[in-house]
Amino acid sequence: MSFLYVCEPDTRVRIKDGRITAEQKDGMEVSIPLELLEGVVLMGSAQMTAACSVELLEKGIPVTFLSRSGFFYGRLESTRHVNILRQRKQFRAGDDEEFCFKFTCMIVAAKIHNQAVILRRYNRHVNSPAVDECISRMQLLEENIARAGSIAQVMGFEGAASKHYFKALSLMVDRRFAFSGRNRMPPLDPFNSLLSLGYTLLLYETYTAVVNKGLHPYAGLMHRDRQGHPALASDLMEEWRPVIVDSLVMSIVQGGILAPGDFYKDEASGAVLLKNDALRKFIKHFEQKIRSEANYLSYLDYRVSYRRAVQHQAGVLANCIEDNDITIYRPVRLR
Repeated sequence: MSFLYVCEPDTRVRIKDGRITAEQKDGMEVSIPLELLEGVVLMGSAQMTAACSVELLEKGIPVTFLSRSGFFYGRLESTRHVNILRQRKQFRAGDDEEFCFKFTCMIVAAKIHNQAVILRRYNRHVNSPAVDECISRMQLLEENIARAGSIAQVMGFEGAASKHYFKALSLMVDRRFAFSGRNRMPPLDPFNSLLSLGYTLLLYETYTAVVNKGLHPYAGLMHRDRQGHPALASDLMEEWRPVIVDSLVMSIVQGGILAPGDFYKDEASGAVLLKNDALRKFIKHFEQKIRSEANYLSYLDYRVSYRRAVQHQAGVLANCIEDNDITIYRPVRLR
């Protein structure tokens, strides 16, 4: 199954001979059989015909609309997956402090663990004592979660661990991509620009996964409710950030796949963004990553793609909500 990403300006997306086709201004076409299509992401000024919209709605294939810089405009999706009885249970679970607290502890502990594993992998080539120190501090914060008394306290540990994590990454990254801490909205340097775009693409993977399981993407368990923020999709995304996006960005940067010249600064917002060719290259590598297979889910004895793994986790979370038992959930933990 495939996602279609359309980022070329003024591209027209339509249905043609049982295939979804993206037609560029210069006449070049890219098409995918509808039976292989799982989702569509339109960026910038890309357009879609009304007939195509209806066809995708009938087949339950979601369309995500993003700006050229990755800002979320909205989604076109069928309501066939809405499960109001499950969502009522989800809302009750969101009001259950113990349920949410246990879930938050599991997710944050797994995220910090996965971040530390990523640092160890790259520090093998650098052997930096400063990176080792950051890892040690992160491990202490992960251990402190077991003694936490509130979600706010756990999130405080998560924030402190993230500061150590990004400091360590900055010590190992290619000097041409040097950065000072995490910044976003807008991203102010090439490394943060890649992270922000990767997280945006990942967020709408988890968004699709929770919607397909009949859950409400905006009613979170860990993240607080906020206008316009898909909190549950963000919850599910946390354990995967270092596994999928951070590892991908480090691979791209350290491997010389992109260079500082592939970025430009938007004068109006100050955001550092990818040029068109580099944007297509990044999306290609993201799709390759999300479709690659691994065996990181403890309850499966076979390999699945990261996309399928995210969907499996959404299914497990739905079962937790149905059974009112969050202990069923097993976050992904890198080895």
